Amino acid sequence: MDGKLVDVAKEGQKGLLMLADLAQHASIMGEMANLYTERYLQKGAYRQTPETGIQWVMRLMDRPRYFYKMFRMSPEIFHALHDLLVSTYGLSSSNNVSSIESLAMFLWIVGGPQSFSQVESRFTRSLWTVHTKFHEVLKCLRKLAKDNITPRDPTFSTEHGRLREDRFWPYFKDAIGAIDGSHISVVVPLDETISHTCRHGYTSQNVLAICDFDMRFIFAVAGWPGSTHDSRILSHALANFPSFPMPPTGINGSFINFNICTLVLLFALLT
Repeated sequence: MDGKLVDVAKEGQKGLLMLADLAQHASIMGEMANLYTERYLQKGAYRQTPETGIQWVMRLMDRPRYFYKMFRMSPEIFHALHDLLVSTYGLSSSNNVSSIESLAMFLWIVGGPQSFSQVESRFTRSLWTVHTKFHEVLKCLRKLAKDNITPRDPTFSTEHGRLREDRFWPYFKDAIGAIDGSHISVVVPLDETISHTCRHGYTSQNVLAICDFDMRFIFAVAGWPGSTHDSRILSHALANFPSFPMPPTGINGSFINFNICTLVLLFALLT
């Protein structure tokens, strides 16, 4: 009798173990069913397609104030610059990127400044595309600069009429322009911080620029670290740039003597 009770107890224990296994398997199957339902049967709302870069640019065209903040020029000037670069300096569209978008990416980078990664995100373009289009636009703008940052009269054979005004004549006789350096703030790698730190205490490039008496730039040199002295940049420009605007032969030009005080004073008087 006792043996039968033991057998019954063992059978009951086995049954309980089987029920526990079945319950565990049922729980696992239930979780899998829930996951399947959530993933494949209960569809969430479709995500809206994000606004593309060119769509963003075209939308801002209708909001001139915001367009100016983003690209540092009005929509009208943007279109004029774009059309000039396309018609004269070789800017073109590719299969996937229009010339308008290329110019907008370039201006957003240099006007912000924005990083290439930010442009990648905003315009939904790869870093390679952003890099390529940036340099395509830069190449065209360098050609544009070569044609425009130059004297109207390279020989300076005609004296500017403003120099004949009483308060300037004869003190600025034979002067051909105003020259000065300007520190443009830049972000540089850590190992270049010291060389680019200017006397004002921030990292910069020291840009040499010359303008005529109509306030047109006729020469510019960029790229020098902010710690570089103006006289060194001038000496290098005189020795290495044939396009440097030199006074006509026989004229005691201020550029040669680097009489910066006189030139800056003249610039201030004319503005």
